[in-house]
Amino acid sequence: MHRDLSECITVVIPAKNEEKGLEFTLKELSELGFNDVIVVDGHSTDNTVNVARKYGALVIEQPGDGKADAVYYGLRLVKKPYVLIIDGDGTYDPSYIRPMVTKAINDDLDEVLGARTWGRENIPLINRFGNRILTSLFNVMFGTTLSDVLTGMYLLRTSMAKAIIPSTRGFSVEVDIASQVASMGKIGEVPVKYRKRIGDPKLRWTHGISIGIDIIRLMARFNPLLILALLASLLVVPGIVLTVYVASQLIVNHVNHFIWGIIAFQLDTTGLLGILISLTTLMIKRMEYRLIRLFTKRETECAPV
Repeated sequence: MHRDLSECITVVIPAKNEEKGLEFTLKELSELGFNDVIVVDGHSTDNTVNVARKYGALVIEQPGDGKADAVYYGLRLVKKPYVLIIDGDGTYDPSYIRPMVTKAINDDLDEVLGARTWGRENIPLINRFGNRILTSLFNVMFGTTLSDVLTGMYLLRTSMAKAIIPSTRGFSVEVDIASQVASMGKIGEVPVKYRKRIGDPKLRWTHGISIGIDIIRLMARFNPLLILALLASLLVVPGIVLTVYVASQLIVNHVNHFIWGIIAFQLDTTGLLGILISLTTLMIKRMEYRLIRLFTKRETECAPV
C-alpha cells in the first residue's frame, strides 16, 4: 500500500530545558509534514512543555531521570511502523528523515543511524575523538562498519524498538539500542549534516568515559568469552618485557635466569592463546550476526519507494 512516508513515522524527542532548540526543531518537522510527534519531557524548568504543545506535539513527562529513561518511555507509546528519535537542540536536520526511512524500507533495516558526516566542526574535538574510538570498538564487537554509533538521530523499526531491553542509563542509550539491534537484526546509516547546538551543551567528556564503560559491559553481555580472552591476552605485555630482560641478561652478562625464563614463557604463551581465542570468538560471533541478518525478514506497512 503506497502512502506518504510521514504517515509511517512517529517522531520522539527527549527534551529537558530545550525551549529554543525544540521550537526550531518542531517548526522544521511541521514544515516537512511530520506531525505525529511525542516530546518526552525530562522535568523541564523552562518553557519546553509550552513550546511542544504550541506545535501540537503530545507531551509526556518521563518517569525517572536521564536521556535513556526518556527514550525508552517514548518508544512504548509508538504505534506506527517506524519511530525516529531526534535530539531537540536543533543540531539535526529533519529533512534527512525521508532518506533514512527510504533506506530502512528498501534495505530491510531495523535501524538507520544519521551519521554526522557534514558539519563535524560543530562537534567538540574531544567528543569527535571519543566518538571515533567508541565507534571503532563497537564495530570490532558487532562486525559492523558504522561511522557514528553515538548519533542523536536514528530511525528504528517499531517492532524491533519494542523488543529492546533497557540495560544502560543516560547518554549510553544510543549504544545500548544499536548493540541490541546489531545482535538481533540489521543496522545501517545515512550521512547527515550536524549543525551548531542551540543552547548550552549537556554532554561532557566524562559521559564519554561512561559510554565506553557501558560498551565494555555490553560486550561482556553479548560475548563474555571475548572479555576473558582479552584479559588473558594482556599477559603477553609483561611476558615480552620479561623475555627481553632474561634474553639481555643471558647475552650481555651471561647470567641465566632459568626460573624467570619459564615464567616469561608461560606469560607469552598464555597471552598469545588469549589473542587467538579473542579472534576466534569474534569470528564466531560475527558469523552468528551475519546469519541472523541474512535469514531475518520483517514486513512493514510502508510500501518500498
